[in-house]
Amino acid sequence: MSRIEFTPKFALFLFTALVINALYFWLTINPADVSVSLDESGPIETVQLIYLAGAALLFLAAAALLSSAERMFCIGLAMLSLVFFFRELEVEKVGPFGTYLESKSFRIHETIAIAAVAILYLVLRWRLIGDVARFVFNKSAWPFYVAALLLLLGAIFDIFHGPVPNQIKEEIAECSSYLALLLIAVAVCYQQPAAILRSKSAELLIIVAMVTLFAGTCWLTEHVYISARAHTVTGN
Repeated sequence: MSRIEFTPKFALFLFTALVINALYFWLTINPADVSVSLDESGPIETVQLIYLAGAALLFLAAAALLSSAERMFCIGLAMLSLVFFFRELEVEKVGPFGTYLESKSFRIHETIAIAAVAILYLVLRWRLIGDVARFVFNKSAWPFYVAALLLLLGAIFDIFHGPVPNQIKEEIAECSSYLALLLIAVAVCYQQPAAILRSKSAELLIIVAMVTLFAGTCWLTEHVYISARAHTVTGN
């Protein structure tokens, strides 16, 4: 899988983005209003959905640019991102569609559908499994281990869910993991010959796009937070 690699420059970019993301939410989430800030429709949950949706779309785009084992790997990551997206998605139980999305039936149907597609795809492409496995267990795949460790960290904080600081750390760890997936997807797309020009202008374009995305998510979190808080006050 020579068409997927990660440079020291990407490592610096990734860890810088993760630190900024974590610090932003750590400094802006108010422990006194944690029920609003960490609500399933709250600011950080909304940003998580944005990261996951972006990661899924970009991994699918990367799969279209790649072939063989690289394509299988990116399709798998796109499906994984979608699984996390629907896990984080919370909608109001309004109408049959909203009620279905929040039901146990949807989770069962989702699991069956994903398992069926995955098994069929693996059967049709079973010769590529060895190449994918060799990449996954190679040091070249280190960014994916970063995302996995952050997700594991969030699960550990979830076990000790009681104290408010642990709840905040859990959500920040999960959000950072999803951001890592998004940035990995960006890097994979950028590496491919069919992607936008490999030049300084393209690098600048990507940096500007990521800064704009982060600024947009920051604005959105503030907007969602204010709206949710106003709704809570009105409800009380």
